[in-house]
Amino acid sequence: MIRKFKGKDMKEILRIERKAFPKVPYDELIFISHIELYPDNFLVYVGESSDKILGYIIFRPDGHIVSIAVDSMHRRKRIETKLVEEVLKVSNGIAKVEVRESNKIAQMFYKKLGFFELGSIFGFYEDEDAIVMIHSSDMDESLFTKR
Repeated sequence: MIRKFKGKDMKEILRIERKAFPKVPYDELIFISHIELYPDNFLVYVGESSDKILGYIIFRPDGHIVSIAVDSMHRRKRIETKLVEEVLKVSNGIAKVEVRESNKIAQMFYKKLGFFELGSIFGFYEDEDAIVMIHSSDMDESLFTKR
C-alpha cells in the first residue's frame, strides 16, 4: 500500500536510506526540507499486513524524482515499480530522474518503465557523472540517440 509520509515514519526512512546509500545518504534535514516544500510528494510503501515501511519515494510536483529506496529485504518485489508508477500517475506521465553513470541496474529499471536517456550531467555527484532519464507518455523514442 502506498500512502503519504507521516512524521512517525522518519526513523524507518533514515534506516532504509542509510542501507541503500551507505556512502552518501541524505540526512534528516534534506527529508524535512522536502516535506516542508512538497508535503504531498513524499510517499511511503507499507506492508499489507503491517504498517512497516518497505520503501519510499520523494519527488517534486513536476515529476522530478529526488530519491527512491526500498528496504534491502524487500527489493525485487515490484515495490520500486509501484512507487514510480504512482509518481507517473500523479504527474500525468511526466517524470525525470538522475542516475549514477555506473548504476546500470537503475538505468535498466527506468528503461523498463519507459524512461529514455536524455543526456548526462558532468560532476552531478561528487565522484561521478549522472545520466538524466525522462519519461513522458507523449514521448517519441526516436527523438533520442542511443548510447
